[in-house]
Order: sequence, then C-alpha cells, then structure tokens
Amino acid sequence: MNPFTSEESQKLPNHVAIIMDGNGRWAQSRGKPRLFGHRNGVENVRSVVNTARELGIPYITLYAFSQENQNRPVAEKSGLMKLLEEFLKLELRSMMKDGIRLRAIGDLEGLPPFARKAVEETIEQTKENKDWNLTLALNYGSRQEVVAAVKSMLQRNDIDPESMDWQNFSEHLQTRDLPDPDLVIRTSGEFRLSNFLLLQAAYAEIFVSPLHWPEFDRGAFIGSLKDYIHRERRFGKTREQIASLT
Repeated sequence: MNPFTSEESQKLPNHVAIIMDGNGRWAQSRGKPRLFGHRNGVENVRSVVNTARELGIPYITLYAFSQENQNRPVAEKSGLMKLLEEFLKLELRSMMKDGIRLRAIGDLEGLPPFARKAVEETIEQTKENKDWNLTLALNYGSRQEVVAAVKSMLQRNDIDPESMDWQNFSEHLQTRDLPDPDLVIRTSGEFRLSNFLLLQAAYAEIFVSPLHWPEFDRGAFIGSLKDYIHRERRFGKTREQIASLT
C-alpha cells in the first residue's frame, strides 16, 4: 500500500543517495562480528531499493565502499567484497525482471578482480534496462573524483576556460549520466558527508537517522521521505519568489 497521497507522491525526490553507515557498530552491540552487520546491511539494501521502486523513485545511489574504507582490516574488506559479489549474482535476475540498470562510480581498479568482474558483468547485462537506476559507489571518494575530472579536462585542447560552468564541468564527473541527488540520507546518527557526492549534493536536502543501517527498514525510509516532502527547497530564492511561481 502506497503511504503517500497522489499530491505527496508528486513531491517525492527523483534521486535519493544514501550513506549506509553503522553495520559494524550494530553487529558489535549484539556481540556479533562486524561482517554479521554487513550481511544484514545487504539484506536491507533489497528492502530499501524495492521500496523506492514501489514508490516511483527512479534513482538510488548507495555509498557502499569508500576509498577510505581501504584502511579497514584485510579480513573485513575481503568479506565485504565477497558480499558484493554474492549480492550482484543473486539480484541479477530481479534486476532484469524489474528493469533496474546498475551503474557504479569510483575507482573499480582498486577492487579485487573477482569483485570488479561481478560489478562490470552486472553493469553490462543491465545496461539496456530503462525503468529504474541503482548506482553503487565503490572505492569512491568525491575529492578523488573531482581531481580525476580536472585531469580529464586538462588533457583536452578544445576547452575554453572562459566558457566553463558547472554544466560543462559536471560532464567530466562519473555521475554525468545521473541527475543530482535531491535527498541524501545518512544512517547511524553521524552528521557528515564523508567525501560522498560533495559537489552533486550541493543543493540536496540532508536527513540523518539515528538508526544503524541494518535497522533502517521500509518504515524508516518512508519516514525520511515524509520529512523531505514537507521541506521547502528554495535554491537561493526567497519564500515570496517561490510562492509567485506556484
């Protein structure tokens, strides 16, 4: 059952980006190893992605593994990569049935070969899907993405610096085929973006949940969306200017 009225549904975000934080702490608070939390976090990905699809939200981006996460213990990183491979293999059939296209942003070369292969194969097999879009940020860092974009621009001879604007610059980012996020959700109560979509999220609404990611279920996700639709997004305009346009 859709928890939103038709009028509310029209106000739902087009693109939701999520910083999935707190898997390890959730597990440790229960006396379990951190990978137990990551596995439960993967299960929650299914719930949230399916809910977004049911509500008609076409773009979801998940911060799955940052470049800074490379500093974690080897066993934890290996376990995370195996969970990624397992998730993609298990979900491919559903992605094809539901018309979900997978994308990835980040330095995939920094992933173990088996994980990179699973990601690249799933991207290839779902590239013709048009209905829904799931993007995984893997070995991703926003600052690193910006540096790579600048390097890409410097290698070209047909760019006029005087004509450069955000639209032109954004074409060199890995998110060039995606709309900017309208809503950024962070779980586990942390009030920071952690090097995630720093430029793309310049005008995004931010929602911080105290729940750890494995606890951030369908109801919590819907709650964050209800909060979003009641916010006033002005993009630098005054309230009176916004009112005159409606």
